[in-house]
Amino acid sequence: MSPKHPLRPKFPGPPNDGPSGIRDTAADTLPRRPVTPQGHEPDSQPGHQFPEHAQTLEVQPPPIEIIDLPADLHISRTITDFPLGNYYLAPGLVERLPDPDPATGLRSIVSGRQYVDLVEGGTVSVGHDAQGHFRAKQITELVPSGPRLERVEGMLKWRQFRPDNSGMVDSELIVTVNRQPGDPNEEAGPSKRPRRNEEENEDAASSVPRMSEADPPSEPWQNWEIPAQHASPEDVTIAGVLYKTVPRGESPDHPIVYIKNPTHLIYDFDLLQATLRREPEQQPRGAIQVPPNHHWEVDPQLPFVRALTDYVATYFPELSEISLLNVARKQFHLANGSEVATSAGLTTLRQVFNDWRSLNITPRPELADPLLMLPVSPMTAGEGISRVMELPLLSDQAQLQRLEFDPHKFRNEWRYFTTTQNAVDLKLFMANLLSRNGYTVFEPTVAQSYPVLVFRRTGHDFVFFMTLHRVLGKKIHIPPSRDQGFSSNRWPEMIGPSAMQAVQDAQAANKLVWLKGGSQISKDRPDAVFIVRSDDPRA
Repeated sequence: MSPKHPLRPKFPGPPNDGPSGIRDTAADTLPRRPVTPQGHEPDSQPGHQFPEHAQTLEVQPPPIEIIDLPADLHISRTITDFPLGNYYLAPGLVERLPDPDPATGLRSIVSGRQYVDLVEGGTVSVGHDAQGHFRAKQITELVPSGPRLERVEGMLKWRQFRPDNSGMVDSELIVTVNRQPGDPNEEAGPSKRPRRNEEENEDAASSVPRMSEADPPSEPWQNWEIPAQHASPEDVTIAGVLYKTVPRGESPDHPIVYIKNPTHLIYDFDLLQATLRREPEQQPRGAIQVPPNHHWEVDPQLPFVRALTDYVATYFPELSEISLLNVARKQFHLANGSEVATSAGLTTLRQVFNDWRSLNITPRPELADPLLMLPVSPMTAGEGISRVMELPLLSDQAQLQRLEFDPHKFRNEWRYFTTTQNAVDLKLFMANLLSRNGYTVFEPTVAQSYPVLVFRRTGHDFVFFMTLHRVLGKKIHIPPSRDQGFSSNRWPEMIGPSAMQAVQDAQAANKLVWLKGGSQISKDRPDAVFIVRSDDPRA
């Protein structure tokens, strides 16, 4: 379970669960970006920074006017929320709020207003919508206009509500026209949404009409035709058009192939990442064979809706930018088995991202958890009989050697952490960081020596055992092997009985992973929070 102790010092004043559906008449104003004298940087607090794109919103969005709709037109409306960042409170206001209520996570004040802290950083005012759900709101609003929010289980933090746990499907306004039989306009206009043929045995060529140069295609991939003399055995014909495909790799019978832009010769990580970032419509498109005549059809959905690093950042939001890139690059290599994309590898990546979204048990956990991607860091001889582990440096082109979290993304917690030398504070700091990035941490104990955390992640059954360190410089100094301070006899005291049982079970199943983590402060590099993998459990 996640730690119950808040990391920051408590603010005075008891929490108060007051009413939330009342118009506020106090003298508070909308939170605005603080005014900074010229030449000075703002002393902003982490997790509560006002985003660059944030704007002051009107109370109600402008209406959509629809004129002269037929009487038989059916409209189903899906609400499109304003970005959550538009509702962040100013840091100065957040500092004056009481601590979250331990039962609800709400920060309530006497006037009845309620606020919540978000897992991705930031604090917003909340209110109830017509269905009784919490939504983000401006402090001047009676009816909240922001996204729906939910509390994260086991934490005092909240997040945007995701009914399908995905957060990756865009909102839309769907208009369906139901024509009467014999309506002369029944065949007027092509469908806006791709769909399969009504008859499975209908010839594929009739479903995708050929277009002239003066009539541009509705999908970019319809321009990817190659001449017959450039064809290879792996290429496919769709509706009479020949397409180049991504190599199928070691799975020649894989049921999904990916047609590609013929000007994109080989999809390595950098080309795919750049394509998804700049021209997502030009990414390879999945195609499958449809029975009974097994003609090829292109999947109307894009395989990837964001860049590969953005998928990683969604589920590991506080990793440094270089770590995000290293993890995405390593994930690409593991999925494809090489530096070049294959059809099976692209499908595997899509499956991993779907497992993240749906919290499914993944068949390949080393692709789903960056900690399982880490290699074992070597140790060298130190002074006497002690040993040393030198922390690897980060590079945007190097293999993944360490996981690094950026203190600028949790500046409040980092500032408090750097003012204390208490071992329990170190455990709470790291436990909160891991929880915010999707791990479930066993309750830290109050033991002051040899700080240790035990945790796991939904999606696989590995258990992590991590010793914690404060590193000044570039090396972790490992005590002599005869030091009994970290013997397994002391584990119940250091990690607690529940964690002890989980460690023993994982060790028996060969599912226990040893880690070392903590803070690193060095003169020649930015401060960081690191995690490396070890084959030695001693502190």
